[in-house]
Formats: sequence, structure tokens, C-alpha cells
Amino acid sequence: MELKEVIGNRRAIRFYLPFKPLERQKIQKMLEAARRASCVGNVNATNAIVIWRDQASPELIQALTPPLGYQQMQTAPCFILWCQNTMAYEVNKWIQDLLNLAETGRVGFGDMGETKEQIDKLLRGVFTPIWKQAAVSPLAFMDVGQAVAQATLVAYDEGLSTCCMSGPSVERVAKLLKLPETQVPVCLMSVGYSAESPEAGGQTVKAPFEQLFFEMEHGKPFKEDPKVVEELKGEKMIQQPAPLPWRQEELRYLREALKLMPEGATAQEMGRVFDQT
Repeated sequence: MELKEVIGNRRAIRFYLPFKPLERQKIQKMLEAARRASCVGNVNATNAIVIWRDQASPELIQALTPPLGYQQMQTAPCFILWCQNTMAYEVNKWIQDLLNLAETGRVGFGDMGETKEQIDKLLRGVFTPIWKQAAVSPLAFMDVGQAVAQATLVAYDEGLSTCCMSGPSVERVAKLLKLPETQVPVCLMSVGYSAESPEAGGQTVKAPFEQLFFEMEHGKPFKEDPKVVEELKGEKMIQQPAPLPWRQEELRYLREALKLMPEGATAQEMGRVFDQT
């Protein structure tokens, strides 16, 4: 399958097959994909904690649950807490990571000794006063996003499905997992085998292209070429948008087949489910 089709087929999945075991090796492949993602200065600041549902306490399962997320919590066999390690930017480590890049010929212009000297003399002075700020900058969190995106694509390649979640629950989960203050929790990801159809009700409708992307200055739209749109439809990156006409029937079937709480369930009713976990 071509990459564009993989991107087009990807869906955020909220209903999983709870009885189908999830292979540990597939999670390792996802983590390896995240490790291979591009990052500032090769600091490798993206960390993750893998949570197996059958080993988690009821307290942890309840903390994992975001609003409207009880489907994932009852059915997904695995969750991943993705984090940003701020100490990965500590100035001495950051400099050493850059020196390591010079050693392997990944930065500089060929003269390793000169490159390393410039890194140590020039960049150390620049990075020393700013490394703490850089560790929580938009660019640092973008690196976590790139790692998660690569893990997502590998999950799909391995026949798995995922869904990323955030909100106040992330902080509660971080506390239960004894995350140090130097680690910033970014998002939770559910992982498993999808119980939904591959289309999952159709491709999620996004904001119009020209409202999101600009050219030369903000507010000047990057004009969408209809020929490119048709080409991407042919390559299955752009697919039939949600909702497909049978989606509501599929959701009803999933709730009944997986014995999930009915539509409109109260928080108290959902809590009873967690108590039984």
C-alpha cells in the first residue's frame, strides 16, 4: 500500500476488539518508529510509558478516561502515555548530542575538528541561558508530535488502530505513573485491533484547505488546484467524507456487541463500569 493511501485510510478508532491479544512486538515497532523521528539537535526528548489494560488498576483505568472516551477504556488492550523530557535539553547534554552528530558527519562541512570547536565555543554560549525555555518551546513539542505520527503510521502498517486523547486526565495518569516533574505529559494513545469497519464511518471532515494554508503572507490563501485534488482522490489520500449513511447503525451494533454503555449514559453509570474493571 502506498503512503498516501495509508494516510487516507487512517482513522482515529474508538472501538477495539477486547478479546484479541495485542502483540508486544508490534508496540515495540511503534516505539522504534517514534525513536527514529526527527528532533532538534538529536536530543531525543520524546519518552513514552506503555500501559497494558489487563495489568492496570481500576484507579488507573478511571484516570485514563477522557470525556466521551469510555469506549476506548473498556475495549483497548493498551495505552501509551507520550511525554516530553525537558532534561533532554540540558545544555551539557544538548552540546554533547551535537558533538555526536559532528562525529558521525551529520552536521558541519567536513572538518570535524572545526565543527566540534564551533559547537562547543559558539553554541554553548547561546544555549546556556535558553535551554530551559527551549525544552518547553513549540518546536520541542512538535518533535513529540512527529514521533507520535510515525508511531501511528507504523501501527497502521502492523494492522493496528489508534486514537490520541488529551485533557485533565493526562495529568492524573502522569501522577499515578510516578512521572517526574521533568517529564511533561503530552497525550494518551489507545492501541488495539479495530472493531469498527475500515472506513469507520468515513473520512473525518477537515477545515477548508484555503482557510488553513497561506502563501507569502498570512491571510493570502495557498490556492488549491482541483487537478491535485482529483489526483489525491485517485491515490486514496482523499476519501469519501463522514458520515457514511450506515454509520449510526454500525455504532448501535458496536455498543450492543461489545456490551458498552448506551448512548446518554450518566457519569454514575459509567463509574460503575470502571468499578467492575
